[in-house]
Amino acid sequence: MKSIGIDIGTTTICGIVLDGQTGRVLQSKTIPNKTSVSGSRPYERLQDPELIIGAVLKLYDSFTADYQDIVSLGLTGQMHGIVYTGEDGQAVSPLYTWLDERGNQTMEDGQTYAQSLSEKTGYPLATGFGMVTHYWHTLHHSIPSNAVSFCTIQDYAAMRLTSSTVPLIHASDAASLGCYQMDRQGFDTRGLQAAGIDTGLLPSVTADMRVIGVTADQIPVSAAIGDNQASFIGSVQDMKHTILVNVGTGSQISLGTDKITPCSGIELRPCAEDTYLFAGSCLCGGRAYAALEQFFKECAEMITGCPTESLYPHMDRLLREQRPSGKLKVDTRFAGTREAPYLTGSVSHMTLETFHPADFIYGVLDGIAGELFDYYQLICKIKGSPAQKMVGSGNGIRMNGNLQQILREKFQMELSIPCHQEEASYGAALFSMVSAGYYPSLTDAQQIIKYTDVNF
Repeated sequence: MKSIGIDIGTTTICGIVLDGQTGRVLQSKTIPNKTSVSGSRPYERLQDPELIIGAVLKLYDSFTADYQDIVSLGLTGQMHGIVYTGEDGQAVSPLYTWLDERGNQTMEDGQTYAQSLSEKTGYPLATGFGMVTHYWHTLHHSIPSNAVSFCTIQDYAAMRLTSSTVPLIHASDAASLGCYQMDRQGFDTRGLQAAGIDTGLLPSVTADMRVIGVTADQIPVSAAIGDNQASFIGSVQDMKHTILVNVGTGSQISLGTDKITPCSGIELRPCAEDTYLFAGSCLCGGRAYAALEQFFKECAEMITGCPTESLYPHMDRLLREQRPSGKLKVDTRFAGTREAPYLTGSVSHMTLETFHPADFIYGVLDGIAGELFDYYQLICKIKGSPAQKMVGSGNGIRMNGNLQQILREKFQMELSIPCHQEEASYGAALFSMVSAGYYPSLTDAQQIIKYTDVNF
């Protein structure tokens, strides 16, 4: 009983073959996502959907050639972005990724497009959200004339693998586009129509764990899911009592609930099986630590005049040998936040005693953990109860023992890390096995997840 899971990320496309009985990853392959397209405007962030599909099919063909007993295929990928599709199910536009900045451009009344749509619909929206991108195209009369719908890139991959012509997107992806009513499990068509948006292009939505079609090899393909939800599903065994802390380029904290709860300052996202996720997302996670490493490199090269190798090992060793007081404070919101993109980071409590490399290294790591912990405290306040366990994922945690220790101290919990590194692909594979009927529930499927308890 083996399953394929494919994660279409912004910079890489990762696929795995999962042994659905033992939980082992039998094969893992990652392809660089070098599909960027140069747009005509400096704020555009576009990718070529056909090149992406080519990479997905390459992974699929490779796995099915090596394993003949594949029972399901699951897909996940970058949320928020959209691609327009035509009557034949083919893409008629580039992929407008979640990094696209057109929503932050200013309209004649001084508002950004994201602010304007938020005000008109009552939903908190940001640039890169599919509905904001669609709103921009609506006002600029630039929706492709042959477009009949739009969807995320993982939904498009599911269409192509199953030869479907109409997208059917899961609630986890639909909510990421914006203007989604969780209690009604669909888009707010009245609000969108009031904002001047033609709702005839909206894709159909399902909240069910279901198979949407089969490949040419008759392998069932489940509805694609968002990468946050897939990573959560593929990392924790108890969705309602385990906090997942993920640190990659950005960082994120997630915890499940069975209630649709009014939130302020935190996102509530659909997941699966009547579970919703509290999610707090930071734009600078490992990106902040990378910026510090680059700064140290520039200092070294200024002095030596020679290129410098990676300084991460030296930074890690220094912090292990010289644990500072922690008095130097670093706000790592160097790229702002989704809600306030113009916020900047800062350094405070600088004295002659704290003006040292180890203090800056610790300050940045503590700032990354602190931004996540602030979200956690907000989640606990809204939910009314704390988590019972903490799981960490992402290379920013896996490769940095100092950050692991800081997270333990800040959250006052032990930290477990999944044995597999492909959490999103793993979660997509688990989701597909439940959708295809090979496990009665996600909870049952998640029991095959294995952890490594790390000790710093």
